[in-house]
Amino acid sequence: MEYKEAINVLLKIMDRRSLSVEEKEAILIAIGTLDCGSLAENRLKKIMQVKKVKRDKDIE
Repeated sequence: MEYKEAINVLLKIMDRRSLSVEEKEAILIAIGTLDCGSLAENRLKKIMQVKKVKRDKDIE
């Protein structure tokens, strides 16, 4: 499951159910953690892409 899909599932749970304050806080923390993971993954992909472009430039 992708990060965005997991975040959407958690948001739907928050909207559909009446949760206690602790449960809502736990879901928000989980969403934040997933979001940070997504950002880190995107950053890593971008770094790898930049290195590849540099390497290809050096070869030419």
